[in-house]
Amino acid sequence: MPERRYFLDIKKSVNGLCWVHRLNLRDENIALAMAQAHGVPDIVARVLAGRGVSQDDATRFLDPTVRDLLPDPRSFTDMDAAAERIALAIRRQEKVAIFGDYDVDGASSSALLMRFLTHYGIDAEIYIPDRIFEGYGPNPDAMRDLVARGARLIITVDCGTNSGAAIDAANEVGAEVVVLDHHQVGGPLPDAVAVVNPNREDDISGQGHLCAAGVVFVTLVRTVAVLREQGSRVSPPDLLSYLDLVALATVCDVVPLVGVNRAFVVKGLIAMR
Repeated sequence: MPERRYFLDIKKSVNGLCWVHRLNLRDENIALAMAQAHGVPDIVARVLAGRGVSQDDATRFLDPTVRDLLPDPRSFTDMDAAAERIALAIRRQEKVAIFGDYDVDGASSSALLMRFLTHYGIDAEIYIPDRIFEGYGPNPDAMRDLVARGARLIITVDCGTNSGAAIDAANEVGAEVVVLDHHQVGGPLPDAVAVVNPNREDDISGQGHLCAAGVVFVTLVRTVAVLREQGSRVSPPDLLSYLDLVALATVCDVVPLVGVNRAFVVKGLIAMR
């Protein structure tokens, strides 16, 4: 067993606790090499080493990019079906309803999707349920009302995974539904055109740490690709300029700052400025 190393040689603090080094000798050497090679302050290098960041990955960790960290959208179950249905709505210029949640992630996801659809000239509306009177997620009356107002496609964001009855109601009155969500699955999946959710059991994307806005962003990336493949002549929007909303949602939904989430926040702060 390695000898215990005391931080600042404090074996017993005022509270009777010993202060033990977070880093072992190997990690201290990694931190030293990191500080010398990348010019980062010693304390930053020590924090990185303590988090298991290697010397080779330090630059990528400190300056994460969407290009490097964005997962392949096609690795998400149902992604192609979702992107193709959204692209179809754009080609047909259908009216689209966005059903969001009332928290920051839901509102940001709704605004994100609205920006995208507006760019392509789509007549879209956002519906946020009343927290007190309607509760969380789609409900049959609201879905029927959206269809009565002309919606041919309803996209639920940050909700919908566990809303089978509401989605059935939309189907019955002639609309189709795409679900973009990240919540845990609580039963059978709804009868939607697509349910894109990295936390469904049959999803192998490994992106369960994304908030809903992150899922929406990845879906928009794939939708742009589908439109391009289909010969769309409309120039796509600058999706990186949308990262202000993705960063806001990522932080406010308190999802782990790992993987592409780090790039979303770092680049999103730049977009905010």
